[in-house]
Amino acid sequence: MPKLKLDSLEVNYEVSGSGPLLILHHGFGSWGRDWNRGGWLDALRDHGRLLIFDAVGHGLSTRTHDPKDHTVERRADVVNALADERESETYGYIGFSMGGRTGLELAASTPERLSMLAIGGMHLLPATANADRFIRHTKILRSGRAKSVEKPDGDRPGNDPLALAASHEALLWWKGAEGRLENLKAPTMLFCGEEDAHFPNAEESAKRYGFEFAGLPNTDHDSTFFSSELAVSSVVNFVSKHLK
Repeated sequence: MPKLKLDSLEVNYEVSGSGPLLILHHGFGSWGRDWNRGGWLDALRDHGRLLIFDAVGHGLSTRTHDPKDHTVERRADVVNALADERESETYGYIGFSMGGRTGLELAASTPERLSMLAIGGMHLLPATANADRFIRHTKILRSGRAKSVEKPDGDRPGNDPLALAASHEALLWWKGAEGRLENLKAPTMLFCGEEDAHFPNAEESAKRYGFEFAGLPNTDHDSTFFSSELAVSSVVNFVSKHLK
């Protein structure tokens, strides 16, 4: 498996298929191969060259405990470095949850690199809107009592709770993307389960900026990624029209 080396970090990634580059960024606590679940890779493989990777602190990538390595801005740097590694000046991007925030940072800071953008289970507001929840969860992760820490499963490694705690801490430093998207020209869609706590802000974000929006009935946050055929088909239809 190839690894991207970026300063002190190593990022595990895989590439499959051919055509324009499409980078997929998973959510908090997952890893790159989780895109196999829910049918994402099978549905997307005919539409481009797919790059999945393990975000810093996840999977087989560097599990640093320093929050500075986990900032949303740093995650955006990793995505652009992966595109550089594959010699692609522009690329399409799909991000879910934590990966959605990273995509919105890319849209704000380096919009010229995006050919299309699909964001799942997320909105433009900073995490400080729910600061108490993130602070509480960070304390739980550091205590070793977090239910979100996955156990090893086949070739899927278990998570490092201290790395996940650092990720939460760094997330609270992000200022969000609202008011920073004036240079975004890439076609953009947001998709979100109607039972996801992020749904109202996601729907409002899409309306405010004129993004395409897919609301998913009877779907919560996790099932949007892991089991929603409607989420997959909506995104694939968007990719088929806009990835180039």
